[in-house]
Amino acid sequence: MKNLIYIICAVFLFSCAEDKTLKEKETTADVLTTGEWHLNFKLNEDLDAPTNFSLKKTDSLYEVIFSNASEKITVTDVNITNNIITIKDPVFNNWFEGKIISPTTIQGFWIKNDTNYKVPFTANLGIQERFPKPEKLNEENADVSGKWEVHFSNNNPEDHYKAIGQFEQEGNKVTGTFMTETGDYRFLEGNVYNNKFSLSCYDGAHLFLFKAELRNDSLVGTFWSGTKWSEPWVGVKNDAFMLSNPDSLTYLKEGYTELAFNFPNTEGNNVSLKDEQFNNKVVIVNIMGPWCPNCKDETAYLAELHNNNNEKGLEVVALAFDRSEKATIIEKLKKIKSHFGANYDFLVAGTSDKKEAVKALPMLNHIMSYPTSIFIDRKGNIRKIRTGFYGPGTGDYYNRYIEKTNDFVAKLLAE
Repeated sequence: MKNLIYIICAVFLFSCAEDKTLKEKETTADVLTTGEWHLNFKLNEDLDAPTNFSLKKTDSLYEVIFSNASEKITVTDVNITNNIITIKDPVFNNWFEGKIISPTTIQGFWIKNDTNYKVPFTANLGIQERFPKPEKLNEENADVSGKWEVHFSNNNPEDHYKAIGQFEQEGNKVTGTFMTETGDYRFLEGNVYNNKFSLSCYDGAHLFLFKAELRNDSLVGTFWSGTKWSEPWVGVKNDAFMLSNPDSLTYLKEGYTELAFNFPNTEGNNVSLKDEQFNNKVVIVNIMGPWCPNCKDETAYLAELHNNNNEKGLEVVALAFDRSEKATIIEKLKKIKSHFGANYDFLVAGTSDKKEAVKALPMLNHIMSYPTSIFIDRKGNIRKIRTGFYGPGTGDYYNRYIEKTNDFVAKLLAE
């Protein structure tokens, strides 16, 4: 009798455990509704930075596609365990960790690796305007399309910098970007309501929010980068406005005639421009950071350029600067190499602090921007140093730069 009781209890416990496992599988297998989602980052108690994403599912695997204007960022490293979802960026060492409140709601944090930095978010199923409409709408919205001369932190000489704001507007929807002398703010998307407009971008590494009000002929606004930085900005329409020539900002200091370095690659082997692989070759030295979205854009371009021209004599080498431990940097660089199919060396060059980074390349007047690219001819002469990079979010600026650079590299290869 006693043995029978033990057997019944064992069967009951096993059935309970099996039932619990089945319930867990049921709650995680089809726990989220696929479709279009709207996500709000909480920058502070009163301020949200929105983005949109699509959630897809094939068999048991989820896929997230973030949207910023025409940019689509696909993330396949999506895991759900016990109603906790993690979404890991394919390039940057950052991720989302959220609790699934219901099939149509997620709440959690966006987390940056190597820091204590995290931003709370809420995501909900459903197509929404990127920014919500106000209760009162005028018959017509302000028109912000066109080219704007922009000044950030205009009242603070130490932080002040200039930019070109380039926007396209259709109804209450607006896209565009800001181009500075060190790069661009990539794909921005938002809305115009009455005389106010808002733009945002989440690109895997950065979280940007721009807001402004049109006062007479001027835009007066604020720029937020995540939760840790904000600054004022003003803009006026000016089709003739130009920034400094990006090819004139970084140069060899007096007394130097060539670039020289000796840094380890991701396999631990030191690489120098004196190595045989660079002899009688056209070389592009790309100063970059594995945390940098503009560097991501240029790496995508350089990987293709290198693959198309390597047999003709083009070599590319990337000098990576980062604040992480060396092992973490190597892990990040291998991830970038694989993602972009970059078949050239990425070297661990030093810390990303610009004042410290220039010590690794003392022949340069400064490292003003990540990225910066140095073009060297077959004789070892530096022919051009390009500060910053205008990525695909800049439209025609990007297309013109790619066309000019392709022609310039072809000229160097033909010499």
